[in-house]
Amino acid sequence: MPRFVAIQTNFSTGELDPLVRARVDLAQYNNALAKATNVVIQPQGGFRRRPGSKYIAELPSAAADGVRLVPFEFNVNDSYMLCFTNNRMYVIKDGVQIININGSGNPYLTTAITSAMLGSIVWTQTADTMIIVQEDLPPQVLVRGASDSSWTISTITFDSIPKYSFDLRVFTPNASITPSAVSGNITLTASAYTSDTGHLQGATTTSATLKASANSTNDIFVGMCVHMETGTQAGKSRKITAYNGTTKVATTFPAWDTAPLAGDSYKVVPFALESVNQYINASPQGRARILEFVSDTQVRAITEYPFFDTTARTVGNWTVECFYEDVWSAAKGWPRTVTFHEGRLYFGGSKSRPSTIWGSKIGIFYNFVPTEALDDDAVEATLDTSQLNIIVDMISGRDLQVFTTGGEFYVPQSSTDPITPLTLSFKTTSRNGTKPGSRVQSLESGTVYIQRLGKSINEFLFSDTQLTYITQRISLLSGHLLKSPTRMALRRANSTDEGDLLMMANETDGSLAVFSVMRSQQITAPSEFITDGQYLDVQVDVSDIYTVVKRTFNGANRYFIELFGFDYYTDCSFVGGAASSATGLPHEGKSLNVITDGVPQSNETVTSGAITFDRAATTAYEVGLPFSVYVKTMPIELKIQTGTRVGFKKRIVEINAIVNNTQHLELNGNPLPFRSFDNPLLDEAVPQFTGIKRVNGVLGYSREQSVEISQSVPLKMTLLGLEYKVAVTGGT
Repeated sequence: MPRFVAIQTNFSTGELDPLVRARVDLAQYNNALAKATNVVIQPQGGFRRRPGSKYIAELPSAAADGVRLVPFEFNVNDSYMLCFTNNRMYVIKDGVQIININGSGNPYLTTAITSAMLGSIVWTQTADTMIIVQEDLPPQVLVRGASDSSWTISTITFDSIPKYSFDLRVFTPNASITPSAVSGNITLTASAYTSDTGHLQGATTTSATLKASANSTNDIFVGMCVHMETGTQAGKSRKITAYNGTTKVATTFPAWDTAPLAGDSYKVVPFALESVNQYINASPQGRARILEFVSDTQVRAITEYPFFDTTARTVGNWTVECFYEDVWSAAKGWPRTVTFHEGRLYFGGSKSRPSTIWGSKIGIFYNFVPTEALDDDAVEATLDTSQLNIIVDMISGRDLQVFTTGGEFYVPQSSTDPITPLTLSFKTTSRNGTKPGSRVQSLESGTVYIQRLGKSINEFLFSDTQLTYITQRISLLSGHLLKSPTRMALRRANSTDEGDLLMMANETDGSLAVFSVMRSQQITAPSEFITDGQYLDVQVDVSDIYTVVKRTFNGANRYFIELFGFDYYTDCSFVGGAASSATGLPHEGKSLNVITDGVPQSNETVTSGAITFDRAATTAYEVGLPFSVYVKTMPIELKIQTGTRVGFKKRIVEINAIVNNTQHLELNGNPLPFRSFDNPLLDEAVPQFTGIKRVNGVLGYSREQSVEISQSVPLKMTLLGLEYKVAVTGGT
């Protein structure tokens, strides 16, 4: 019966999708795992026990309807994790909740952000200011004040809001118009028009009956303005869209808030204050936007296309485009996404215009109306393609990148040229679509996003060979770990023994899909974090990983902010110094791991918020929810000169585990010894071992043999590689 020696030098493929089970030909198969639960894959190839989590704060029951973690980096020394629930914002700094916000006595700041908005808020930050947007929320500006507990949030007051005609109508007024110049800032003067003044015979919210002796020619006043001089609507004007010379009824738009009354004084004029932001189009050429109302017959405007000359344009040779209004408002909705890029503040999409992007003037972040079409002017463009592209996120990278439900776009720029009103355009790279509510993340090589249906993780990166952006699926070999992911966060590596951690909270089962990524080495190694509860959100404050977890204690759902850390060996843990018991615990009815002075004690069940230790802690203790490590290698498949042995029965005869700083480990159910009995002080911490641990006499033949690594004791564990001897039968 032949025997073979095999070695798995690393686990850098991470957990492999069961659909790839037959692909023994793949190079990744030899470095893969069939299961990787509660471990983190290291870039050197090994894996270690995942970090435990420390209790930070408990959230109110409103967190059941929505919660959102948002990082806020004030400066190099001060950074925060903000936690939003219904109309509240909590502040965490360095793992400690900030209380008494603004001297209110409350540990939270009151906001206008409701539970229903939290799943789709988008934010961006510069210095001490964060801008938060959501389509049903006027853009908010959040500012940290002079201290950790000083915070204000308010609605942005814009210098100017871009205009759009949601009900565009074009009229040909019965008047002549003369431009003062062919281009630039000009004056437009109306003349030779038919006017009317008097007192209304009557009115509705959408019509005004002029005096009985008003002009009897149908439509003669169309395109003019009826301006009220007295009455409930005094000082306001409406555009005349139709006129019946027989009945004297002028149809007006938009509707009045309150209908004028019979007897109210009016006048019909070419221009009114409401003419601002309307457009004048002339023949044979010329287009201008009205900027300022001067008088009934005169306005100031800026040309968007020069006039042919300064001669008067008679009736029929010019038109007016009407009913432009603020593109963002309570009625039309607010911006959906936001980012800063090259000196501009960009808003992407809104409830009424989901595929449009607006950029502010350079350095004037709240001014969005273009005036002179110079390079530093405000910009605007719409993603006009053959399908609906609702903008769900934007990011400032090598270029301005735009992610929509229908595809991925970018604004092409040369290496030195900025975006200008004349150069703003979009290029399509792929048609995968991005899932709303899941913020895109910037890796060392490109930008990562969750596909629209949550079925894959894609990377959007620039190809120097193709000189364009391409999209590649980085979750191809591990798509089974994605179970309707809703939130995504990235923790960048801080040392050589860790990779970037890309984490996604799964809505289906509350697990975390965790990808250890080092793209420069082509490493993408996924694993799965599970806990006694459900991960609802995950975010990173520089290097600290925070989560919001839903846990059920004594039949009641409760919500906690927790901080991951390798110094913790349990979940939702409480730590302290010298003590013989722990009180104030929320884990009612749960059996907790107890660690005193680095030594695991017997589990204790929480009663009335308290537990008593078997042995008192003299220096430190940790109590928290237990979690287990479970790792299983891919079925061992030997490749020899005569072919593979996929269908042959096999038995693992011996396993050699290469470990580093490890205190506890089980191989195929066999616990490995880590404590020497020549040490009389058995209540001291288990020593950390680095080297090779061996298991002999593993029994049983089967066609699918694997090595199972497990750990149920809250101690350190790092496995670098495995060597095993395999016996193979001569036939099936």
